[in-house]
Amino acid sequence: MNAEAFPTLLRKWNSLKTTPWWPAVLLLLLQLTSGMQNIPQGAFFLIYMQEQLRQTPAAISGIVAGAYLVGMAAALLGGALTARLGSKWVIAGGLVFAGLCSLVFQTRSLWLAIPLWLIGSAGSALNTVGSASYLTRLRERGALGILSALYVLSMTAGGALGNPIAGVLIEQRGFSTFGWTAMGICGVALLFAALLSVHRQDRDAEAASLRAFWSSALSATRRAQGRLVVGMRCLPTIFYGMLTVLMPLLIFDATGSKVIVAAYGTVTLLVASATQLLAGRAADRWGGRRPTLIAYAGIVLAGLGLAVSAGTLWGLFVFGVLGTAAAWSLSTLMYVWVSDGISKPEHPSTFGLLHAVWNLSMISGSVLGGWFVHVAPGLPFLIAGLLNLGSFVLTFAYYGTTGKSD
Repeated sequence: MNAEAFPTLLRKWNSLKTTPWWPAVLLLLLQLTSGMQNIPQGAFFLIYMQEQLRQTPAAISGIVAGAYLVGMAAALLGGALTARLGSKWVIAGGLVFAGLCSLVFQTRSLWLAIPLWLIGSAGSALNTVGSASYLTRLRERGALGILSALYVLSMTAGGALGNPIAGVLIEQRGFSTFGWTAMGICGVALLFAALLSVHRQDRDAEAASLRAFWSSALSATRRAQGRLVVGMRCLPTIFYGMLTVLMPLLIFDATGSKVIVAAYGTVTLLVASATQLLAGRAADRWGGRRPTLIAYAGIVLAGLGLAVSAGTLWGLFVFGVLGTAAAWSLSTLMYVWVSDGISKPEHPSTFGLLHAVWNLSMISGSVLGGWFVHVAPGLPFLIAGLLNLGSFVLTFAYYGTTGKSD
């Protein structure tokens, strides 16, 4: 490289950093690399616990539930920290914890593996809260829907890329090599996080003491909009928690084929990803309320459909895919809800609370699904589907308070 080339590259780099879309690209790349590390790590940790640490399914389930609880607490703390420190530094801290979690594949001690995994759950929660708060500050309302869809899809795409890589590494090199690779990918994500800009209004509670943590983290519930959006997040997540646990088991019981279970996962991923993009585009065009109501209708229809067809393969496929697509669409629309009805200074605490609610709702859906499926295969879906009728009431009430009824 000659002497004149470096100043030219530097000018181009500085020009690139000033473009309005650059922060969004960085955030999407951050999500992509995080997904490559986090999603395969979550999947293969279960196998590692069973094969290498000789743990029973019941013990593994207990560890996973404990991780959800730690994630819930970390999400609440993450809301307070984001308001105090800013999104960028909370994201970076979450990625550091996620990288430390990858050391779990280097140990054969259960008592060391458990705290490492809990640290990783806390890191994932911090990253989620910080990234969500950063997202809603990137764009004005007009483009938030499609940006939110791309944001969620980038994590999914990272998992789709990371899973086969992880599988090959573990088959050929073992879990230890996979763990070091996951840590390296986390380092790349940290690089993207370091390039994120710092928003001027991103530290709304800079002077607040962390002794007021609970007050800051739960500030979203002090207003009607905060309580309503919590309900809108909770009810479909309970349904999705049931789907996540029960669908692979019911399909395998109906067919005895792991290939069909894998095919269900692939079809679900494709359909749900496309639906997220449609939901984001619809929110940009018509506002958040209409696509939200359509997605809740999909949840209710899927619940009723599974209630009457849970013993058939076609019913499990059709209504399972429908329910998952609707739930994923609502995950995209959540960012639009917050932007529509919650003031920007309250975004960090709101996202912290919503991620905590997600963890608690996933636990509730998993446990309730496990209880009721033994009575009748379709019963848990019937209960969760009917429960989501309340989501319509919450949505109308929420958008009635925001003044954005489409």
